[in-house]
Amino acid sequence: MDQSFPNIDDGRKVVAAAGTAERLVAAITSARKVTIMAELDNTDYVVVGGANVVAALATRRGIALSPGTSIILYVEDLYTIYVDAVVSSEGVTFIYQF
Repeated sequence: MDQSFPNIDDGRKVVAAAGTAERLVAAITSARKVTIMAELDNTDYVVVGGANVVAALATRRGIALSPGTSIILYVEDLYTIYVDAVVSSEGVTFIYQF
């Protein structure tokens, strides 16, 4: 299966307040594939998921990423992805292909 896409871009998302799910991007952003990596200097987990993502351990929802780990998602729109963090001002970097 051919997985090549002609364009690539990147970004960064920092969660302002731990416990508050925030969209990965601020507007509709077409994509085919996105690789999301927890920032290397994070001190705890960031969690990636849908609108109901929760980073708190007791009620966690989504995929938890420790510092430096990543996940690849195949999506049509980056605007559908949310991030939450255990610690305020920690986040992710990402590259996406479209």
